[in-house]
Amino acid sequence: MISPDQLQEIEVLAEGGLDERPSFIRVRRIRLRHRYEGERFSAPYLFDILEGPFADAVAIVLYSIDPEAKIWVGLRRGVRPSIYLRKNNPAKAALDGTPRLLYYEIVAGGIEYSDFKGLGVDGRAAREVREEAGFQVQPEDVVALGEATVSSPAYGMEKIHYRAVHVDPELACQPQGDGHPLEEVGDFQFHELTKAIAWCRSGVIQDSKTEIGLLRLAGYLGYLPELDIWRHELPPELERRFRGLGLRTIGERERAYGSGNRSADST
Repeated sequence: MISPDQLQEIEVLAEGGLDERPSFIRVRRIRLRHRYEGERFSAPYLFDILEGPFADAVAIVLYSIDPEAKIWVGLRRGVRPSIYLRKNNPAKAALDGTPRLLYYEIVAGGIEYSDFKGLGVDGRAAREVREEAGFQVQPEDVVALGEATVSSPAYGMEKIHYRAVHVDPELACQPQGDGHPLEEVGDFQFHELTKAIAWCRSGVIQDSKTEIGLLRLAGYLGYLPELDIWRHELPPELERRFRGLGLRTIGERERAYGSGNRSADST
């Protein structure tokens, strides 16, 4: 694994017609029309859909809670060429300012079609955690953070499924990676949850799935990041009004993390 601090630039060596292999992502162009009540129809129109090799994607928030009840979340720092190369488009560069060579995000990966025969979404999540963060977790350790969201509804079918897993930061091993150059550059570090959420809003983190995952984790645990308090610390009348807003909270799953943690009583 090469430290991201050693990366200086991503170079474009060539473009177009590079080999005979199929593209990683293909464009399906289809002709559509709308059918309305009363046998009325819209005018036909062309529509392009981007389609990749995966059924969907899974994004996983790794977290731990320290004895002072601070929540720490794992972020991978790596490269995303499509984001860095915005610098070559004058309009995008003007909106961005400084080129984004390194990119912070939570662990994520594609759900392969073969996963439906065995691994499932939680099994795929556990495998991605091992490859990208170096933690040995089991599918049964993984919990859902609500329902999936569509990553690019204007032209893509992919949904992102959100998961979380509690880990001990001291038990991390060297991430396995998948052998691709994109994964040879990177590191994985834990940051305090409120700091990470603030980074999403200030632009240090510019990844929507990461912001969604972090906020859903806070809701799942019963933690209010803007106030830096747990649900059980609210005045009784406010605690009774606390709702998961579509999330199954840690209390509903009867999960706790030790009597020394304030979060253990956050149900």
